[in-house]
Amino acid sequence: MNHPEETRPFRVVVHGLTNFCKRLPPLLRSADWEIQFHDVDTASSLAALANELRRSDLVYTWGGRITLGKFLWAARALRKSKLIMFWCGSDVLFAQEQFAQGKLEPWVADKVHWAGAPWLAEEVRAMGLRCEYVPTTWVLPSETPLSLPDRFTVLVYLPAIDRTALYGIDQVLYAARALPNIQFVLAGLPGGRLQDSPPNLQYAYWVKDMPALYRRCTVVWRPVRHDGLSFMALEALAHGRHVLWSYPFPGCVHVKSTIAAMAELERLHAMHLAGTLSVNLEGTTLIARDFSPERIRQNILHRWREVILSRPARDSALT
Repeated sequence: MNHPEETRPFRVVVHGLTNFCKRLPPLLRSADWEIQFHDVDTASSLAALANELRRSDLVYTWGGRITLGKFLWAARALRKSKLIMFWCGSDVLFAQEQFAQGKLEPWVADKVHWAGAPWLAEEVRAMGLRCEYVPTTWVLPSETPLSLPDRFTVLVYLPAIDRTALYGIDQVLYAARALPNIQFVLAGLPGGRLQDSPPNLQYAYWVKDMPALYRRCTVVWRPVRHDGLSFMALEALAHGRHVLWSYPFPGCVHVKSTIAAMAELERLHAMHLAGTLSVNLEGTTLIARDFSPERIRQNILHRWREVILSRPARDSALT
């Protein structure tokens, strides 16, 4: 016998980080799936969200927490037992602070927890929650030739000046000064420059055409001190670029220190000068196989369906 949910489209409410949530409905919606996201900025949008939440079979939050905010309070009040919380990066750092203070809401802890990177899943599990790494980021394959540029160039990223330490820009400045023959390009950092930056560090600021920037660069270096599954790293892999990352990930070079990163940059630069450096085919293969829109779509919908049709968990907050 079919479950009642299977006689009509599954209804899913997506809530959380706007830039990511708004991308989900166009990818996942179909005749079998009714997926709603409301950017709550007006009274009418709040009412629409409340109505969709009431009707939903599944609640999916992009952004994790261990306490009840307004949205989760409403979900609990409406007895929504089928809820998936997706942890994506800095949300884990904030939750760790709350966990150290003894703040852990049992109703939240009992829900399904996914993480966007293997190391995030480990960090969430360390707080006593059951958490699984589930890729949800999709990357379009490169539509342009993947040949490397004539000039060896290293691309780094900084979204704002107050995140310099988190994004490891001190490592970038040190390496750029120590390797004056290598060109560095910093994307992001709108309307500003780093103090005492060396002449071989250029500024791309905010870039609308990232594929064009990848074509100009040989290496993407991400020396972050805490990270999720970086879309920039995945996109660089899709374009055949070499990626240095402070986290271990297939297709990338794991560099845990400035010295290790410099040694790898010098090695790649020497290969470039010798004419033996080729595109990162391991990276392009990985993205095409595991992170295509269709692969991510199939995986998310399959897992969502399993959660919806699973037996309801005992709701600790209501017993």
